[in-house]
Amino acid sequence: MIFLLQLIALGIFGLLAVNIWNSASRRRDRIDTSAGGPVIDGEAREVGPGHAAAETLREFEQARAAIKATYPTVFAMLGGYLNAHSIEAAGGIELAVKRMIDDWASHKDEVVRELTTLLADNHEETEARAIVLAACDAEFEQEGYRKWLTWLLGRFNAL
Repeated sequence: MIFLLQLIALGIFGLLAVNIWNSASRRRDRIDTSAGGPVIDGEAREVGPGHAAAETLREFEQARAAIKATYPTVFAMLGGYLNAHSIEAAGGIELAVKRMIDDWASHKDEVVRELTTLLADNHEETEARAIVLAACDAEFEQEGYRKWLTWLLGRFNAL
């Protein structure tokens, strides 16, 4: 009987020794010598929709800032007169555009130069749409954004 108890005790000590050995060897395997620290175990997870939306908004804000820096006069003009509040106060988009043209007539040269550059640099309808929508709330889906910007350039050229 004592022999069996000694055999069981020896087996338990053997299992403990194997577990300690395996634990130590796993820990050595997880040490990343190039980074100088342990490797963090974990599962790769897909990014949630909130994170993806936040990243998209960050990218949009960066693009919007680049547009504003490239076309500051057009950005200020469109943003100042073609936002939801100004359109409602003017009584509609047509009246807001008329007021915008009248008020910016004194800056005709700057507006013409930037509108010409904007149209020359952005050949695609989607590019023109993105620029206008980044600057203001007005939508010109039926007219087309490039066509509307060309019309606006013509109005300033006629002043």
